[in-house]
Amino acid sequence: MFSVAATAQVKPAAAKTDIIHKKAPVDTTVAIAIPHKDSILLLPGGIRIGVDLSRIVSAIYYPYRKEITVVADARINADLYLAFEGGYANTPYSDSNYTYKGNGAFVTLGLDYNFLKRQYPSEKNMFYGGFRYGFSHFNYAVPSYTIKNPYWGDHLTSSIPKTNVNAHWIELMLGLKAEVFKNFFMGWNVRERFLINNVKTDAITPLVIPGYGNGGKRTVLDVQYTVSYVIPFYHVKERIAGTEVKKKKIPKR
Repeated sequence: MFSVAATAQVKPAAAKTDIIHKKAPVDTTVAIAIPHKDSILLLPGGIRIGVDLSRIVSAIYYPYRKEITVVADARINADLYLAFEGGYANTPYSDSNYTYKGNGAFVTLGLDYNFLKRQYPSEKNMFYGGFRYGFSHFNYAVPSYTIKNPYWGDHLTSSIPKTNVNAHWIELMLGLKAEVFKNFFMGWNVRERFLINNVKTDAITPLVIPGYGNGGKRTVLDVQYTVSYVIPFYHVKERIAGTEVKKKKIPKR
């Protein structure tokens, strides 16, 4: 007699586990730009004074045009400059037909606007457009002139007395000024001049209008080369609008 002991090993049922996927927290903040007090940036100002070197070159090709021009500008704000030019011209001319003598002074006054975006606050380089009003008071005379008569073979000699004239014109220009050394600049500009009033007379047309050019033309194209030095004795203010970025939490709904 025997007995069989059967034992059954029952494994407990696997416990069910619930997996809960937690959602990442939602960012309920938003960035808001809130205006605050503007900041003030100080830019270098000063008076820039120089001379026009192109008059030296023009005297080589036109020996009768002896002219000196002084240029100057002063910074008004970040991009705007008050500009001034002035000078004196002497015009002695002589050939086989006549002699001419003229001289006078001129001034121009206007504004320059700098289109160049500054790379740093102290940058002084300029790419600019400008406007000028010009005025010249001068005189001219023809001490002697000769009219030849090829048919009769005789000559008529006469003269024209001194005449005083005022000339008015406007200028439009585009140019560049670069700081090659500290406060020392070289530059050039191209300008078109438009004569406003008539300076011709029945007797003769002025050979040269000081500061303008050819007295027989209503418009004149000119090129100017300058060297100048700026005296930086003041600053100009530039206002920069400021904003402060703050984060604001949006309430849940």
